[in-house]
Amino acid sequence: MATKDQVTLNMPLHSITTKIVLWMTVLTPMFKFALQLSPITTSLEVSLYKHCKASRNVLYGLSTLMRSAVLACIAIFAMIFPYFEYIVAFVGSSMTMAICLLFPCSFYLKIFWPKLRPRTKAVILILIILGTIIGICGTIVSVQGLITKRKSS
Repeated sequence: MATKDQVTLNMPLHSITTKIVLWMTVLTPMFKFALQLSPITTSLEVSLYKHCKASRNVLYGLSTLMRSAVLACIAIFAMIFPYFEYIVAFVGSSMTMAICLLFPCSFYLKIFWPKLRPRTKAVILILIILGTIIGICGTIVSVQGLITKRKSS
């Protein structure tokens, strides 16, 4: 039996677990995208609530419309600019490691340095070093992808 190139194609066809995995595969990027847009839309909503004195239902409708407009603008932007995916990958690889790993570890060390045991300090410093290396590698790969795509078109 040959293995197919996608993991989901190798799963049994009529199994309930296959359906769950397929739906999770489809829905995860959509939820992730919505969560990544949340800070932008939340700040716009705060501004909207400060400047607009309307009823709760009107504000909810405006908020929904605004969130949809932000999503539509980004989708249109992605279709207009052919290298948008590589720019997003570049920003993601360069910033995700910083926000998720480097900043929390650095702040933790800064706050609790005198109270930490040497072994704990070493582990956190190793995490910071590995996170930096991974972030740099991801940034290099995304920039190389952008250069390769640009040369081929």
